Amino acid sequence: MTPPPPLQRVAVGLLVVFASATWPPDPSPSWARYDLLADPVGWALVLWGAVPLARVQAGFATARTTAVLAALVSVPLWLPQLRHLLDASGEWAASLPQLAFCLLLAREVRRAADEHGETRVARRFGLLVAGLAVVALLPVVVLGGGVAGLAPVTALLALLVDVALVWSLFAVHRRPWLGGQDRAGAPDGPDGAGRTTAARPREEGDGRRAG
Repeated sequence: MTPPPPLQRVAVGLLVVFASATWPPDPSPSWARYDLLADPVGWALVLWGAVPLARVQAGFATARTTAVLAALVSVPLWLPQLRHLLDASGEWAASLPQLAFCLLLAREVRRAADEHGETRVARRFGLLVAGLAVVALLPVVVLGGGVAGLAPVTALLALLVDVALVWSLFAVHRRPWLGGQDRAGAPDGPDGAGRTTAARPREEGDGRRAG
């Protein structure tokens, strides 16, 4: 069985990281909720894709290293006994490795798309880089500047950027310059579509008689 393309593994892993399914519904104390979509599992999937992705494009090596850091940070934070001890500033600081990985990943996809003449893909991921930078910096204004009114806007923007990033990764994961392959297992063509193998012409003397 052929494993999924590297970027698809990364996208699935980030989906697990971004999503949340807490249990129990009514804990005591109120903070004692476990996320059934455990972030360490998501980061394991991300690394499953990031390692081969860095072999395809050397520029992803920095993102891979950042993913390792984010995975290590996610392990203690999965435990509510530790996570609830963080205040808003601590939660933002703990999220920085995740934000850094997403930003580096989007930047490298944009760069690779530029190199391969994929203008629309490069533009899309360029916008994601800008969005991720804003999401990383807005909490500084909200927390440091005491602008609490921006908190809902920051949360909404973070959600939109996360959804756009995962969707965009799924949209390009089959590109050959990102380690993607077509359904038959052959690398995609230059336009991102799978190749079609032409039928082999019948050779003379192959044992068949013309009617």
